[in-house]
Amino acid sequence: MAHYLLAVIEQLERDGVRLRAAYASTNQSPLGACAITGTGFGIDRGRTAALLGFDGPTGNTYGSIATVDYLLESVSAAAVMLAGVGRVVQDLLLWCTAEFGYLRLADGFVQCSSIMPQKRNPVALEHARAIGSKAVGQASAILLAVHNTPFGDIVDTEDDLQPLVASMFKDATRAVRLVAATLADASFDREHMASRAEQGWITVTELADTLTREHGIPFKASHAVAAKFIEGCVRNPGAPRGEVLRGATSAVLGREVAMTDADLERTLSARNFVDVRRTHGGPSPAVTGPAIEESRARLAADRTSHASAIGRLREAEEDLRQAVAAIGN
Repeated sequence: MAHYLLAVIEQLERDGVRLRAAYASTNQSPLGACAITGTGFGIDRGRTAALLGFDGPTGNTYGSIATVDYLLESVSAAAVMLAGVGRVVQDLLLWCTAEFGYLRLADGFVQCSSIMPQKRNPVALEHARAIGSKAVGQASAILLAVHNTPFGDIVDTEDDLQPLVASMFKDATRAVRLVAATLADASFDREHMASRAEQGWITVTELADTLTREHGIPFKASHAVAAKFIEGCVRNPGAPRGEVLRGATSAVLGREVAMTDADLERTLSARNFVDVRRTHGGPSPAVTGPAIEESRARLAADRTSHASAIGRLREAEEDLRQAVAAIGN
């Protein structure tokens, strides 16, 4: 579970990078560009940019009015994030079903069925999916509205478009916050998930790996042995597994390879399968533990960066208030 969630977290961390980059592109003040050509008056665009909390003024005055790439960058970053979150929500909803039973949402995030009082419908996640899909649709509409418009000062990219951008970000924020709130009090049935992980021979590739690592058998042949081993176990479920393996290796390799029943049980256990996969980014707790700590550090850095950006905007607002008051005096 840690391995799965860390994959989601890494994706969200990249979303954070994309959104911060989009913010940097957007946080430039066009004030003073006027109607494309700037002005003959001796204004100080740097001063107004600072007072309004921007990082600085935009460059070319024509581009300040005609371009909307900064807007599309922000919208695209949000759409990529929503697509990723939506895929995770789809998994979570599946895991809430009775057939899976992996995930249980807190009472405040479920709704009783209108006809089946025992049901716990995961409506919070369903609403998040719907709201997120709406935001992705709005993002697509924004790109479509812009793509064939003239490169100039036109209302297509202003009055009619900007409310849609605001609505898209509002819905995107709602969707993400709802998923976050839902997961905060959710619980995974770890015992049930562990029992399912032992079913269906899903760890048998570790038998092939072990035959290659410990007995020097080429992996292609080990893979064939593993397949023959499963076939033998299914055909004779009561037979000792060590005996079945000897038969499988004899059939594939022309010689017997011996492993005790206890060794086979350990090799095929889900716990062993996870534990031995210790390569960088793997699922072993020896790997996921440090990865979790690293992600926590990145989260702390993201929170600091966000608080700093908010602080700069508030400082600029106070500077503007004082500047206006000074004019009045």
